[in-house]
Amino acid sequence: MTDLFGRLNQVLWGNGLVLLLLGTGAYCLVHDRCVPLRSLFSFRRHTQGSGHAHSPFQACMTSLAAAMGTGNIAGVATALTLGGAGAVFWMWVAALLGMGLIYAENVLSCRFRKNGITGAAAYLRYGLQSPALSGIFAVCCVAASFGMGNMTQSHAMAQILSDAWHVPALVTGLLTAGVVGAVISGGAKRIGRFTAAVVPLLSVIYLGAAVIVIFRCRAHLGDALASVFREAFGMDAVGGGISGAAVSRAVSVGVRRGVFSNEAGLGSSGLLHGEADSNDPSFLGVCGMIEVFVDTFVCCTATALAILCADVQGADGAGLVLLAFRRGLGTAADWMLPPVVAMFALCTLIGWSYCGCSALGSITGGKFLMVYRMVFCMSAVLGAVMRLDMVWTMADMANACMAYCNLPGLLLLYPAACRTAEDRNAGTSHKSRGKTV
Repeated sequence: MTDLFGRLNQVLWGNGLVLLLLGTGAYCLVHDRCVPLRSLFSFRRHTQGSGHAHSPFQACMTSLAAAMGTGNIAGVATALTLGGAGAVFWMWVAALLGMGLIYAENVLSCRFRKNGITGAAAYLRYGLQSPALSGIFAVCCVAASFGMGNMTQSHAMAQILSDAWHVPALVTGLLTAGVVGAVISGGAKRIGRFTAAVVPLLSVIYLGAAVIVIFRCRAHLGDALASVFREAFGMDAVGGGISGAAVSRAVSVGVRRGVFSNEAGLGSSGLLHGEADSNDPSFLGVCGMIEVFVDTFVCCTATALAILCADVQGADGAGLVLLAFRRGLGTAADWMLPPVVAMFALCTLIGWSYCGCSALGSITGGKFLMVYRMVFCMSAVLGAVMRLDMVWTMADMANACMAYCNLPGLLLLYPAACRTAEDRNAGTSHKSRGKTV
């Protein structure tokens, strides 16, 4: 069964999807020139909201929580194991182009959200006029919420707590299910308050620890950076040759792990910003771009350089990160890293439960959400005790299915959305000049 899913995953994540993701991201970035740069400097003013549902800041933190999970930790370690150091370079490329993707997703979501339906489910239904594709996307999103948003997170949490503190995986799964259930039962407001309070603090602690590891292993920093660029293009450090197979593997793994980390191109960002108390599509798009930058260029890079500088082997996933942090922090890593990873994973679980509820509500009219929450909590227990390779394979397959549904909507709808924004801005400019005269 594992081999069957593995082959199917390779088909879904073939060169076609990789090129489609990168090409769509580049295409959207060309149109992003219509984004007013001043939006980047008005972030704090707009994120305050008016308290009706999610403030934009809470929506941003919920979205960042969904992205800033173990994909930044276990996902990066897995990328280095499977694709080599070169995978990091292609994660950067995926993030750069992903900023265009996620901006487009949030702009379209804000323009087409209606009747409680947000995200790709909204713009595929009301913009592309395809209820069928919207429904397929929603089903894929619900499946992804159990894969990348749930079981991979609880598995990474169980792994690192077992390695550092010898906590049984089943105990971790049960405790996780209880905490997640207590938070998500309070709905969007409780989820927003929780993530807004926890995510910034966790990010600062984790980045500070990673910087210490890199600094203490700084003698290897030059070699680590060189290996990222060298292996990205399949160059052999010894023979000077170029391996096409190594390049293909680095690109595929890097893009997959990059998408897993920042979720650009999947359509989930619009779901998480769907109830934000803001009607400015451009601003919500900028929020998404900031999330991708922090998630991949900052946190994922810090994790990768910590592992490469520490030059550790013999483990996978979160276990490899723990070995690297032990090299730089000593025994303190056993007390610092496990709770940080566990809280990151918990925030991702909570953020993705919101995605799953939103997607399910778009096809059921808001029914069966309580059943979904119960199954979601039980899945955290299952993920904690499952094999790592099966968990990652299932997560990758669900990601690919979401992307196949979402990307056609971006390609067909986003240019028209940009033209509408330009026409509106031109009309406003003409009115202003008329008043001046």
